[in-house]
Amino acid sequence: MSLKRLVAGMFVLLAFSVPTLLSGQTPSRTLAGTEVVELASPSVALVLFGESGGTQGYATAVVVRSDGVLLTAYHAVKNAREVQVRLKNGEVFDRVELIAFDERRDVAALRIAASGLAAVPIGSLPDARAGLPVYVISHAAGLTWSASAGIVSGVRMAEDIPGAGSGYRVVQFTAPISPGSSGGVLVDAQGRALGIVVGILTGGQNLNFAVPLESVAGLAAASGGTPFASGSRLQLPNAAAALPAGTPGRNAAAPPAASPDLPRPDQLLIRTVSVLSKTIHIRRERLQDDLQKTSLFRQLGVRFADYGETAEVSITVDRPFLTFEWTYTLVYQPSGLTLASGMIEGVDEFDAGPNLAAQIMEQLAAAAVLPRAALAATRTAPAARDTEAVRRSPSDPAELLRTLRAIFVESHTIWMKGNLLQDALYVRPELREWGIRVADDRNAADVYIDVTRPFLTYDWVYKMISTRTGTVLGTGKVVAIDGSAAAQRLAIEIVKRIQTARPLPSARQ
Repeated sequence: MSLKRLVAGMFVLLAFSVPTLLSGQTPSRTLAGTEVVELASPSVALVLFGESGGTQGYATAVVVRSDGVLLTAYHAVKNAREVQVRLKNGEVFDRVELIAFDERRDVAALRIAASGLAAVPIGSLPDARAGLPVYVISHAAGLTWSASAGIVSGVRMAEDIPGAGSGYRVVQFTAPISPGSSGGVLVDAQGRALGIVVGILTGGQNLNFAVPLESVAGLAAASGGTPFASGSRLQLPNAAAALPAGTPGRNAAAPPAASPDLPRPDQLLIRTVSVLSKTIHIRRERLQDDLQKTSLFRQLGVRFADYGETAEVSITVDRPFLTFEWTYTLVYQPSGLTLASGMIEGVDEFDAGPNLAAQIMEQLAAAAVLPRAALAATRTAPAARDTEAVRRSPSDPAELLRTLRAIFVESHTIWMKGNLLQDALYVRPELREWGIRVADDRNAADVYIDVTRPFLTYDWVYKMISTRTGTVLGTGKVVAIDGSAAAQRLAIEIVKRIQTARPLPSARQ
């Protein structure tokens, strides 16, 4: 080959390669893990959010447009007042706008006043084949720009995941994630972004999920925007302090907050509590055990209300799906007064339970020292009459079924969302004919239905319990391959059980 042809060939090669390098596109070859992380990390940002200058949490965001548009988890910024964005190169942006969000997929688009950012190249969902090596870059447990490796487990519809909703696809992967990983980027071995990390399912090991980036990339093109308040006062604590409550690695030796001076037991107006879990991820019994282990539980001398007894304080806990957030609310039941509410972060019930219990008991202790008039004035004669009526409640199962007016459903298996059985019961014509409604609050129901599925079986077991007396009104099981089919069959069995003591009005005509 002549020198002239060799030089010409080199110019042709440069003509194609230089624009590719300048555009930020990744090479088509498979990269080592270190190369993938080095390539993608500049596109990952840290999002701080809070109020009145106090940092309440953090999340991860990924740059998808070089002119300052990022995608993050919507639940992280949904109720935020002040937001700050930090880039890996050290730049901090205090003025942040929410330009669009997709609540179904839990993804939001943010804008900062920047240009020339390193935008992540977007991969194609068909490339996300099971077994494909992938990496997550996020701020796991407050440890900024952390990386983890795994594989794609599969691409599935949200309907296949308990509590995830419907109408969108997710990428399931095994790379470990932690609180703070929400909004992180899932990249393949070519450095292409496959998805935005939205959370974890705690019913197994490494059941982690990301929303395909190509499904939400259109959010970045939205115009306009709603600005958050300036995040100039938000600060990222050191790594140990940044770990959310309930996160593994948090300093367990940290001294607890000082408790208020408690009144004598005979002065307490709060003596009984009840616990309601609205999430399958923490069992009511588990939280009760954690509450009993706290020193404040013993110091206050409170106990859990028996069936047939209305507790002074109702404790309700929940966890929004695909988040690490565990919320709680304390309600003084005689008046419906909300005494306290709050949120912690944790990986699972074993991690979150003790921290929830500690925080709840601190709030309960604070309520216990309220002036007597603040609570005593709410005690009314109707409430007393209701308590007396409870004492006179019948314990005969047949009689309880004949007077049944409301049913509450709680699922204690990850394989069935509670609303599946609620919906199946709601559409039963027999319940409408009897005038029985499906309640959203166990305390408002006459009968509580507990549903479980023993491990490694297709048996779905139900138990009907009177919320007033604790009497078991009926038990049974059905066999079904999934929660949807089981809900329909369980509804039929429950209706049959009621019908043994309560003929349909139309049948008597």
